Amino acid sequence: MFKKHKIEVIPYKDFMSRPATSIQRKTPLHSNIYSFFPSITITSFFPIGDPAFAFFLVSGGLIAVVALSETALASSGLSSVSSVLSSLFRFVLPVVGYGLIFWFLFQI
Repeated sequence: MFKKHKIEVIPYKDFMSRPATSIQRKTPLHSNIYSFFPSITITSFFPIGDPAFAFFLVSGGLIAVVALSETALASSGLSSVSSVLSSLFRFVLPVVGYGLIFWFLFQI
């Protein structure tokens, strides 16, 4: 703190000289780098033109419609029809639902 440090002085001519020609520059990478995983985009999650995805949407919609119709039938007083739908789809819906989940996971 009490001792003054020396200041290095570089002449202008030495400072502006061109020693940079001896420095090797890194060239940018021009080749494509591929990975094991595909790119994740909206179109990869929702392939509209794929028939299997259309089946996935129809099956998922069917599950929702059956569940809502069963609830609506039970609340409107048609409990016998609702119990028949419930007993039928108690087996069908889990099989279709788990099948769709496994299909979706294997499509990712």
